Amino acid sequence: MNKAYCKIKFFLITFLTVCLITFNAGCGLDTVYVIDAPGTIIHEPVYTSIFPEDKYFEFITNERKYEGINFLGTEIYYKIYRNSSVMENERKIINSAALSDSSSSRSADLLISNYKYYSLEADGYYSSDVLIPFENDNRRVLIRLDDISPYEAGIFINGENIYGASSRVLPVRNVPERVSFNFTKDDPKTIPKSDDVDVKYNGNGTDTEWYVCMFAVGVAQDANYVPVYSNALYLGSVKIDVN
Repeated sequence: MNKAYCKIKFFLITFLTVCLITFNAGCGLDTVYVIDAPGTIIHEPVYTSIFPEDKYFEFITNERKYEGINFLGTEIYYKIYRNSSVMENERKIINSAALSDSSSSRSADLLISNYKYYSLEADGYYSSDVLIPFENDNRRVLIRLDDISPYEAGIFINGENIYGASSRVLPVRNVPERVSFNFTKDDPKTIPKSDDVDVKYNGNGTDTEWYVCMFAVGVAQDANYVPVYSNALYLGSVKIDVN
């Protein structure tokens, strides 16, 4: 093999190597951001409980700053079911995904995209990016969905009304009417219907008993305003009767 050939081969290999490095550096792999799931459960309601004092959700947020992304805060996702077995089946699938990989957002993807959970809203406060905006402070969140004497519905943070409101703030459904979870015959629009986006009507049941399942998810945005989700934290489930 002559020297001229070896020199050409050397330059060709070097050129191809430089091109490959440049191409990889230009394209790069997408950065995958991981944010922490909300923190500790304080009280997890169980839909089979008949005691009014048990029918609330309570947990502690998990808030901190992240490099490269903007942490927005904590979102609460809910879904209304007509059948408790259907609810349990879907809840187990989502929860199994959450438990199988604590650093994955797969459970949040299942929650939002596959099982069509909707974000809970606070009555009168619809402009917030998330229900519980970031304050860089782990806080205690308590939510009662409906009024059950002697307890009243509301969203509370560290024992106070959410957003520092002067009066209690009702949790409301993410539907155009933004109705509360006080399902009542006196106001038919409050009662879930088969075609409501936040309702799973499948399975045997009645239109006088409904089940609500909830999860908490940390939410952030990357530099391109693409949402970044944490793992989903199961908060519990309650039964709500139509009064």
